[in-house]
Amino acid sequence: MSDEDKIILEDLIHIYKGVVETVALRGVDLTIKAGEKVCLVGKSGSGKSTLLHCLAGLIIPSSGKIFLDNEDITKLSINDLVKIRRDKIGLVYQNYNLVDFLTVDENIQLPMLAANKPKEERRKRVDDLLKEFDIERYKKSYPPYLSGGEKQRVAVGVALANNPSIILADEPTGNLDLENAQKIYELFENLTKDYNVTLVIATHDSNALKYVDRHVEMSELNSL
Repeated sequence: MSDEDKIILEDLIHIYKGVVETVALRGVDLTIKAGEKVCLVGKSGSGKSTLLHCLAGLIIPSSGKIFLDNEDITKLSINDLVKIRRDKIGLVYQNYNLVDFLTVDENIQLPMLAANKPKEERRKRVDDLLKEFDIERYKKSYPPYLSGGEKQRVAVGVALANNPSIILADEPTGNLDLENAQKIYELFENLTKDYNVTLVIATHDSNALKYVDRHVEMSELNSL
């Protein structure tokens, strides 16, 4: 295991239990280097979201190992997983996952409040992100009054609030038109340069491929 390996999956299996069992992940092995931009590609139901949710500690896999910074997170407690998500991982969703009754400013502050960051640090970080993503004018606006592209830029700001080393994006352009989708991909492309993050995008949109270092087909990962 190299120090440059940010994420390592070993024989990852996840089965959704129910009347009919569904095998979402079938012995997945994958290594992602620190600072790498990787796109998980596959049709709906191929296991992309399940894999991201396992990486984020939102789903405990049925078996296998997930190493983040050389630590197997499948062995951690729920509380420890919450801390991992708070401190190391930024999540970006297709539906933005913003709080409608909070302003843009307040939404970006939320992760920092959860981490007990001091007011001065929160203020500077929010202002820096608003400027970086060209959404300063929406600082006191509420999410329902923003366009899809604007909401997604705010959502990326929320994901970056605590300076995570990993960004996980699940179908981040699924609700956007082609022009706004391109802007989000360009934003992601610059993340590793500006914030030195490792980026994993799950999407069925082939346009994402030119903005990443490599892509991985879910059909090849799920090869058992």
